[in-house]
Amino acid sequence: MRPFSLGDTGKGSVGVLVTPSMECGPQVLLLQAWAAEQGVGVEELGTSAAPNGLTSGCGLVIALGGDGTILRALQLAMPHEIGVLGINFGTVGFLADCHRDDFQGALERVAGGEARIDERTALVATIGTEPARTVIAFNDVVVARLPGHGTARLRVEADGEVVLQLRGDGVVVASPTGSTAYNVGAGGPAVAPSLDAIVVTPLATQGSRLRSLVLDGGDTVRVATEPSSAPLRAEIDGRIIHDLPMPGVLEVRAAPHKARLIRTRPRTFYSDLARGL
Repeated sequence: MRPFSLGDTGKGSVGVLVTPSMECGPQVLLLQAWAAEQGVGVEELGTSAAPNGLTSGCGLVIALGGDGTILRALQLAMPHEIGVLGINFGTVGFLADCHRDDFQGALERVAGGEARIDERTALVATIGTEPARTVIAFNDVVVARLPGHGTARLRVEADGEVVLQLRGDGVVVASPTGSTAYNVGAGGPAVAPSLDAIVVTPLATQGSRLRSLVLDGGDTVRVATEPSSAPLRAEIDGRIIHDLPMPGVLEVRAAPHKARLIRTRPRTFYSDLARGL
C-alpha cells in the first residue's frame, strides 16, 4: 500500500459523512478540533441518506457509520480519486479502518504519517435506457425479479460470449470487496479484495450447472433480459434501484479508477472473514 498524507493532496479540507441512524456529534467535534490543529477545514457532507456534493478542496472523506455509510462515501469520493477513512459504528465493519472508540487514535495516525492507501476494484454499471444511465458500484450490482411477477429470464455474456442462460430470481455481479456481501449469501465465493476480478453468481437459478463464475477484471459483463422475463430491477450497493427496460441490457465493467480506503492500522481480509462469516 502507498503512504497517505493529507498534506500531499494539496487540498485544504476534510469532508465528513455521517449515518442518520446514530448520534455522531461527539466524533464530529473531535474531527473539527483535530482539523483545526492540522490547519484544514471540515466540510459537512450531510448523511448517507441525503449526502451533499464534494468540493474541489476536499482531500479526504471520513465516514462515520457502518458499511452502508462507507459505501456511500466511496461513491462520492471515487470520481475525484479521494480516499475514504471509515469509522465503524456497528460490529464487523469490513470496510472500516477502526471502531469509533479508536477514532482519535486513527486521526493521530493520519497526522503522524502512518496511514496507507488500500486500492480496491470497483464497478461501473451502464443501464441501457434512453438515455443510458451510468452508476458506480463498490460492492455489487444485483439484477432481480420483482416479487410476485414470475421468473427472471436472463442471458449473461462475458466479453461478447454467452456464459449463462438463467431462469430464476436474478444474478449478482460483484467486485472482490463485495464478494463477501450478497454474493456469499447466494452461494458465491469470498474473493480476496486485492484481486482484479468480477464475480457473477446466479440467484436461485433453475437448470444451470454453474453456481458462480469469477471473471478477469478486464472483462465486460453483459446482462440481457429476455422478452418473456418477469419485470426486473437493478440494485446498486443495496441502495440505489433502477427499473430495467423490457427487453433491456445492463453492462458492468471495472471502474477506470480504483476506490481508495485509508488504513491507519494493520488488518487482514482473512481475519475479517473469520470474524464476520
